[in-house]
Amino acid sequence: METKKTLVFDFDGTIADTLPRILAISNRLAPDFGYRQVPDNEIEMLRSVRSREALKLLQIPMLRIPAIAIRMKAELQKEMHLIQPISSMKEVLIELGVTYRLGIITSNSESNVEQFLNANDMAFFEFVYSSSSLFGKNRVLKRLLKKRQLQREDTIYIGDETRDVDAAQKTGIDMIAVSWGANTADALAQLNPQHLIHHPDGLLTLLSR
Repeated sequence: METKKTLVFDFDGTIADTLPRILAISNRLAPDFGYRQVPDNEIEMLRSVRSREALKLLQIPMLRIPAIAIRMKAELQKEMHLIQPISSMKEVLIELGVTYRLGIITSNSESNVEQFLNANDMAFFEFVYSSSSLFGKNRVLKRLLKKRQLQREDTIYIGDETRDVDAAQKTGIDMIAVSWGANTADALAQLNPQHLIHHPDGLLTLLSR
């Protein structure tokens, strides 16, 4: 792969192992918002479908998403001190930081991300860009490129969800999909990302070519 200047990482599920706690919080909030809880035996099924389909299966109306997201981030803030990085991700990021500029784009709150980074001695990202938009992430990526004056050809986006692949393709930047997060490898592969890896060390292999 041609050397790039900037690596833009998704946060939840890609860098931070937040998904088990997000699921637990979601199940706690379900009675308040009237959607379905997720039993353990449905987790892999939900990982195998796209984000909008998952919302339909959980019976979450699109109009309720902003309110749910606000509560979710507030509840998650109380537990951020318990969140650990994805195994070996910190070491991989340290090595990548020697060659690349590193940044984060997330629908989580900036304060939650900063709390995690400080707690885990990972405050080596050049920027954290937060947006509450669950969908339309391509517009968020475009705003980030403009704000940070990043060139498309010099930027790689790294994320764990089908909506991350969609966003990168619509924005016209290279994409590395990772299979250890929200969506399964099969679900990601169906969208034909430029690259699909299954362990953080794969970033070193891929980006050192």
